[in-house]
Amino acid sequence: MNKLTLLLPFAFVTQLSFAQTNVPTGLDAERNLADIGSNKTGTMIRTYDNRYEGVKGTPFFNEEWSKATVTTGNKLFANMEVKYNAYENNILYRNTKGEQFVLEPNKVESFVIEDNKTKQEYNFRRLPDLVKLDAKLANQFVLVMHDGSRTQLVMVPEKKLVKADFKGGYSAGRKYDELIDSQTFYFIAPDKKAVKVKLNRKSLLKALPDKQDKVQEYVSAQNIDLNSGEGWAKALVFYESL
Repeated sequence: MNKLTLLLPFAFVTQLSFAQTNVPTGLDAERNLADIGSNKTGTMIRTYDNRYEGVKGTPFFNEEWSKATVTTGNKLFANMEVKYNAYENNILYRNTKGEQFVLEPNKVESFVIEDNKTKQEYNFRRLPDLVKLDAKLANQFVLVMHDGSRTQLVMVPEKKLVKADFKGGYSAGRKYDELIDSQTFYFIAPDKKAVKVKLNRKSLLKALPDKQDKVQEYVSAQNIDLNSGEGWAKALVFYESL
């Protein structure tokens, strides 16, 4: 498990409602997923272990293969083995033969991965509302931390490549390129406007101007930590109850 996972004590998972007939299983699921992958011509893609050889850190949200439910269009694929590449924003999928395929983000609407050890679920999806804020976020997967009837809080689990720097008198002493965790949070307001936020009291109250006093009173009374996604979620649940 990487450092990013340890920073996320929870994540809200929206209930998935699909008819059982829309859930391919076994070989049917593998064929359908392979059709939207980069490996559909039959040529094996190179593995990420080789691609990032010599680089410290990992490009993946979780280094281990995880069981996942993947949604594409009106189809849901259950019990698939995947890794989410947070650096390149795509999904690495492995079938029962051990063959690997890259599922591009524009062909996947959402996916839910389960941590192998804690069994905690993480809900990733693409959010069209973020495009208005930044066109680069059009196909970006975000981790849903709160998904309410009026508001949402999501996080982009980015990975940034820091180049080696060990030459010269003012070097940082880094002998290797390194992928490090970076998190960016976005709040989607009741009017569907998305804004970048920091997880603190000031940002939350600014994001909820219409009920600011009541939310502040509730947060203080309940001693809620607004420096965490969990704290924001509790405050937003209260806000939506007003």
